[in-house]
Amino acid sequence: MPNPNPKVPLAAVLQFEASEPVETIVTVSDGPHTWTLNFGTDHDPKAGLPIIGMRPARHHTITVTIANDTGTVLQATEPLGFTTPALPEDPDVFPPLAVSVSEPEALEPGVTLLSVRRRRPTQGQREVVRFNQSYGLLLAVDDAGEPVWFYQEDSRISDFELLQNGNIAYLTQDYRLVEIDWLGNTVNTFWAQNRPKGPAEGIPIDTTTLHHDVDQMSNGNFIGLGTDRRIIENYYTSETDATAPRATQPVMGDVVLEFDRQGQVLWSWNTFDFLDPFRIGYETFSGYWDRRGFPGTLDWTHSNNVVYDPKDDSILLSSRYLSSILKIDRATGNLEWILGDPAGWEGALADKTFTLTGAAEGETRWFYHQHSPEPSHNGTVLIFDNGNFGTFPFDPPLPLVETRSRAVEYEINEVDRTVTQIWSSEIPGEAPVLSFAMGDVDALPQTDNILLSEGLLLARDQVAELSWEEIAPQANVWTRVREMTRTTPPEVLWEVVMDNGIGPDVVGWILYSSERIALPYQGDDRSVQSEF
Repeated sequence: MPNPNPKVPLAAVLQFEASEPVETIVTVSDGPHTWTLNFGTDHDPKAGLPIIGMRPARHHTITVTIANDTGTVLQATEPLGFTTPALPEDPDVFPPLAVSVSEPEALEPGVTLLSVRRRRPTQGQREVVRFNQSYGLLLAVDDAGEPVWFYQEDSRISDFELLQNGNIAYLTQDYRLVEIDWLGNTVNTFWAQNRPKGPAEGIPIDTTTLHHDVDQMSNGNFIGLGTDRRIIENYYTSETDATAPRATQPVMGDVVLEFDRQGQVLWSWNTFDFLDPFRIGYETFSGYWDRRGFPGTLDWTHSNNVVYDPKDDSILLSSRYLSSILKIDRATGNLEWILGDPAGWEGALADKTFTLTGAAEGETRWFYHQHSPEPSHNGTVLIFDNGNFGTFPFDPPLPLVETRSRAVEYEINEVDRTVTQIWSSEIPGEAPVLSFAMGDVDALPQTDNILLSEGLLLARDQVAELSWEEIAPQANVWTRVREMTRTTPPEVLWEVVMDNGIGPDVVGWILYSSERIALPYQGDDRSVQSEF
């Protein structure tokens, strides 16, 4: 039967009764593609088995086989049939997907799961802001750029996390962490207890917000981002004029939270307790928190990524506006180091910074306004470097036309306090791009390729015409996701572009993040599978 939940229209539900607990092998074929789904005895077929991985507007033949614990195997005498619906035709509802490069034999196995947003230039219109914020899409595509699964939410989605139990969790703009199964059914909701919007259904977390990013730890708990709003005297009123009068200001800083499935906060780390709130970055006065329920509140750290590393029980925290990545020792709470341009850090904090080196002069530069620091399987750190502004207040920022975004890889020597740039996604001779916000980069373990989603790319024809202040209300945007070789220079092996062009009413598409994943229930090594 069709999935009863309309949020996941490319899925179906298979139901049958068996006289005893059974393993189930479901073979699905649309002609060009054939795959199997494997369900153990812990999945009750009477309650329904999710059939996923189907492409839109296709007829599928579905064959069902069961086996009990004694090895008796039965196959249904007749195959089933299921036709998936077409994709939404409304260009405001679903992004265009254009594959410009694809070398399937060289790619990391799996499908690519994307967190997609939409955006019209606002021009200050409240209804357009609501349009932008009332939509989120989790979308899985194959190497041909065809959707094989998607889920639509009525709120912007930022980070998503594949959980140890096989479900998906994602963060919404209204400070909820929602856990769903692959049919789109809500399993759990966690929400920030002190959020401006008031109570929600689910499990409250003692924090003001839950925002941007979440990571599941090896012990099953969550590491996420909350906030602390403090009133600070004699604070800045400008990020461009160092002589501007000071004032008492409400300032938002980030808090790293570890909480369990019962909603108990077990550990926290507050940026106000360890960093200097008077070391600011550009966009402190951008109004980010005004638009999210905290009028007049300045945005100090604007952390956008938190990663738990079980190798040494540490946490990496990405502060976008400080253009810094912090390493925190979870056991002691100590701030171990600060990666990024060391300008402006003083005293003991200056001692925690690094000196940047590279292979040759001109081949290395610091990152600015970054996203998605990720420890790689090579022992390095990958970062999506948005490149915004290229400096800190109160030095003038780089012009838009001189700003470049990229993925960059660093090798860190914690003893010598040096960091070496060893790889970049930049390709000589290729037109540069500028991702004003978002972006993600991952090292892929089987091929050592790099998966790169480039966030919110500004239309190239507009970059020379706009200032930093004009981007939010006026710029058209597009996005792309790439798989690249980890070579110098890199080679693009796969590329999917989402681009509707330029115009005041054109819907632009944005990628918050991406992951290469195996769809669930596939690739199972159960003994029953080897018999067919």
